[in-house]
Amino acid sequence: MDHNTRSMQPTRILLVDDDAAFCDQASAYLAQHGCNVLALTDPLGLPEALAEFRPQLVLLDQRLGVVSGTEVLKTLRNGTTTPCIIITGCSDPLDRIVNLELGADDEVEKSMAPRELIARIRGVLRRSGLHEDSAFDVGRAVPAYDGMRGALPAAARSGWRFDTGRRLLLRPDGSNCDLTTAEYETFRVLHDALGETVARSELSLRVFHRPWRANDRGVDTVIKKLRQKIERDTSDPQCIKTVRQVGYVFVGFPD
Repeated sequence: MDHNTRSMQPTRILLVDDDAAFCDQASAYLAQHGCNVLALTDPLGLPEALAEFRPQLVLLDQRLGVVSGTEVLKTLRNGTTTPCIIITGCSDPLDRIVNLELGADDEVEKSMAPRELIARIRGVLRRSGLHEDSAFDVGRAVPAYDGMRGALPAAARSGWRFDTGRRLLLRPDGSNCDLTTAEYETFRVLHDALGETVARSELSLRVFHRPWRANDRGVDTVIKKLRQKIERDTSDPQCIKTVRQVGYVFVGFPD
């Protein structure tokens, strides 16, 4: 197998976290970056997963119910040199020191912006010499929306204008599309990532400054209100598309 063939292989990441909702969210996001993710909510399955899945990196939660992630890390280090990043709900300097001394390669907070998590993973893979043998890509948020078929609608053709200097979204007739602060910030994030999916978790952090949870409808509510203001038919949105189980993508201003 030549180098080019190896470089296209998905990066195998083992995620060990007893929070099923977080596993679903993180797995979906990482999959968009060329990762093959195996999620374990029970650390007892770790030895079998290591042997059969052969991960290139392990994401390990600091708190696994009654089991300490530190103890799991000890078990991991007794049998493998696989790179490991600890995921913690709140950073404790003492825990961080202990984890690093036990062989953790990095530590991240669960509330971290998804793109920073991607960058941290890439850094660990690069330091371990595994980055070149994977398809992992941190240069984009998520691949371009499949339904766009390679062509981004041009704002100039639609007549809509997004004036970030004056914080205005102007319709083709020049009238102001009155947006609330949350609507403006959400649209700005989506507009800046034109053609790329933005995860709910990232929108929640950048707009509401809070981690996203599975039952948090804040982002979805703002998207619904945005669509009411800019879509011709909210039952068939053409401007802001939903990417199932991940987030939303802005594909261009409406005609």
